[in-house]
Amino acid sequence: MILNKNIGVSDKLLFLTIIIVSLLGLTILYSATNENFDVVIRQGTRLIFCFFLMLFISSFDINRLKIISPYIYGTSIFLLIITLFWGHDSKGATRWIMIFGFSLQVSEILKVILPMMLAWFLSLSEDKEIDFTKLAISFLIIFLPISFVIKQPDLGTSLIILLCGIISIFLGGIKRTHIIYIFGLFVVVAPLMWKFLLLPYQKKRILTLIDPSSDPLGSGYHIIQSKIAVGSGGFFGKGFLNGTQSQLEFLPERGTDFIFAVFAEEFGFFGIMILFLLYLIIILRCIHITQKAKNYFSKILAGSITCIFVLLIITNVSMAIGLLPVVGVTLPLLSLGGSSLLSIFFAFGIMFSIHRRV
Repeated sequence: MILNKNIGVSDKLLFLTIIIVSLLGLTILYSATNENFDVVIRQGTRLIFCFFLMLFISSFDINRLKIISPYIYGTSIFLLIITLFWGHDSKGATRWIMIFGFSLQVSEILKVILPMMLAWFLSLSEDKEIDFTKLAISFLIIFLPISFVIKQPDLGTSLIILLCGIISIFLGGIKRTHIIYIFGLFVVVAPLMWKFLLLPYQKKRILTLIDPSSDPLGSGYHIIQSKIAVGSGGFFGKGFLNGTQSQLEFLPERGTDFIFAVFAEEFGFFGIMILFLLYLIIILRCIHITQKAKNYFSKILAGSITCIFVLLIITNVSMAIGLLPVVGVTLPLLSLGGSSLLSIFFAFGIMFSIHRRV
């Protein structure tokens, strides 16, 4: 088909499932924002833009994307510097910059750009085994942008970006001895991070995770209300627009961090299984593309995107049910937010680009 050749959307099942989940996201967002149609229109406009961006990226030859990966990475570092000095301040954090009237959170895009850069670097050599030098340079590539993100401050996103980078390194072919070294380093560094790096409110979030009732009206409020919403959904849910926790505004951050709790309350366990089935289809198609990728760069990048997609889902759902502290990770394709939507569709555009050469 001409569409497949020029645009690169050759995996129809993946393409259709992405559209279904995205439309489902707009629907649940309508309920999460108490029927605020303006918010839905704004998110729908972002969705249309990101949809065409995905098609545009998919039209690129993956080898061309490989060539420009260092330039994209360098541009993201430049934008992080701009954000640090001239970014938009919100609730004490400077994480956004205004570009042509649009707010952009560069750290969200880094979840895709960083694996691109690492895949490019690791594929420069014909030797597919990562030695100590490669490992050291890879971590420099990872920690350079993280050093700026931490200053925003945004420790949660910094940890997610770190995990995204580590995933790419593991897929690149890290040695077992290096894995042991990294684990040992983490054991040593973790107490130091707790002592010197974590801010008081971040420590409180982690401690509240263990016992939310210790601060039910403060740091534990989010987790308690989210767990109530998820549990009260039962098997079939309370019905669309009938969730009490969201409609009565007990549940905070309903459109972003805790949109899964809104979905669970209204559609119940049955609805969650349908949502997970749709996510599973996307994941399996991405795994298929990874397996069929023809070169080292494509395999690392496709595998990284697939793992990161899974990581974001697990992190957000775990936040909603109280298994992880609240770190500000949105649910892919469902949560409100332009930057997170942009990064996901950018990633899918890359997957379609890789699939064109399968």
